[in-house]
Amino acid sequence: MTMDRNGGGNRDYGRIQADDRDTGAIARTWMLVVGVALLAAGLLGFVDNPIVSQREDALFHVDTVHNVVHILTGLVALFIGATQRGRALAQATIAFGVAYLLVLIATLISPDLFGLFAMPVNTADHGLHLVLAAGSIAAGLAAQRDRVTA
Repeated sequence: MTMDRNGGGNRDYGRIQADDRDTGAIARTWMLVVGVALLAAGLLGFVDNPIVSQREDALFHVDTVHNVVHILTGLVALFIGATQRGRALAQATIAFGVAYLLVLIATLISPDLFGLFAMPVNTADHGLHLVLAAGSIAAGLAAQRDRVTA
């Protein structure tokens, strides 16, 4: 029978080791929060309300197509946050941010997204697209950095 130096007791049991760190926690949490928010916005857009709707006084102007886009991108964000790990999580989070950066640029050029939306996006939409783009790219880069230093 062989005993280790600790007399059979593992004094490191339960401690977080360098190998155990969740280097993608920021990116994963960001993508899950973004996914839930986009999914909720897409579903809420189908209900008359002052936040996300076709009403003129709504904070975010949406139509059916825009709601579907929010639902789909929300599901994509949830998929990324729930299933991806390591390098794939970092890259997918950055790609999501780049996609939203392209959406921002496209809607700045054409607020109705070249006729796809019945209601043109407004300044609040542009701000949200910028936050989604910058936040996703930053979270993905943080996950890459953490992966390198882990």
